[in-house]
Amino acid sequence: MKACLYLEMENQLKASGISSAIKNQRSALDLNNVEHTSDLSDDFDILHLNLIGLKSLHLARRMRRKGRKIVVHAHVTADDFRNSYRFSNVIAPFLRRYLAYYYNQADLVLCPSEYTKNVLLRYGIKKPIVPISNGIDLNKFQFSEEKREKFRNEYSLDSITPLCVGHLFIRKGIKTYVNVAREFSNRFIWVGRRYVRLEEPEVSWIVKDAPSNVTFINFIEDIVSAYCGTDVFFFPSFCENQGIVILEAAACRRPIIVRDIPVYENWLTDGVDCLKARTDEEFKQKLGMLFEDESLRKKLADNAHEMVKEHSLQQVGAKLKGIYEDLLSA
Repeated sequence: MKACLYLEMENQLKASGISSAIKNQRSALDLNNVEHTSDLSDDFDILHLNLIGLKSLHLARRMRRKGRKIVVHAHVTADDFRNSYRFSNVIAPFLRRYLAYYYNQADLVLCPSEYTKNVLLRYGIKKPIVPISNGIDLNKFQFSEEKREKFRNEYSLDSITPLCVGHLFIRKGIKTYVNVAREFSNRFIWVGRRYVRLEEPEVSWIVKDAPSNVTFINFIEDIVSAYCGTDVFFFPSFCENQGIVILEAAACRRPIIVRDIPVYENWLTDGVDCLKARTDEEFKQKLGMLFEDESLRKKLADNAHEMVKEHSLQQVGAKLKGIYEDLLSA
């Protein structure tokens, strides 16, 4: 059994969650001794596509004619495309129709969560859909006192510091992040790409009007240092299909506070391995609790670290191997 894991425009997507996902897939398969390639000219049994582009659509059709099994990984929905780029809300209804057509070209659709599976069923996906975690490299993402000290020195941090990691999209909750930061004197750090030419106008207004205690960092090569160098992972996103950054923060033993949205219902528990909030005022209150209560920060961080072990690449790879084998034997 050999799979071809393919990501259209891979070089252009190096800073994206989809890029992290396919890297995790490759590592997960290596850990489970599954042969794989990214070379479309190789001989393989399964084509595993990770992007929704027209080239990927063409490859799905062409490789099916050659007798290959087609797996499409649904990292994108019209729901999570909204409030991202300029005109994304106008495009989203058309994208939904395209996604329904594209995902139905597969023999099997994978997605990161039960929540996303339900979204795809609502779109009219007729092919089998299997949720599977994006996974996390627990050898890479782990707390380091050395990385913490280096990051805090570089950014002159001397207080309990929240962190968010994600593109500067309205959907990611940037407005909430800035609004909550206004209520505190602590430094707030946001690490993520900014697409100035494509961004919604509101993003530039929010960034320009942000208080001085909010620092926006475009990109960090060693993102682990950012997790280690900060104290709370504050992720107010309105829509996710899983949220790889949450797994990364948990693996680095950071307490997590997220928006109370359906995608987290089956794997994050409020008050156990995270705190959940719905409004800016709730985020302010619960973040204040974390600032003041060291034992609460430790409890949430320890429980999140236990939770994330279920998403290890070893376990994800074993599940992916079984999915491949079942597909080939069907």
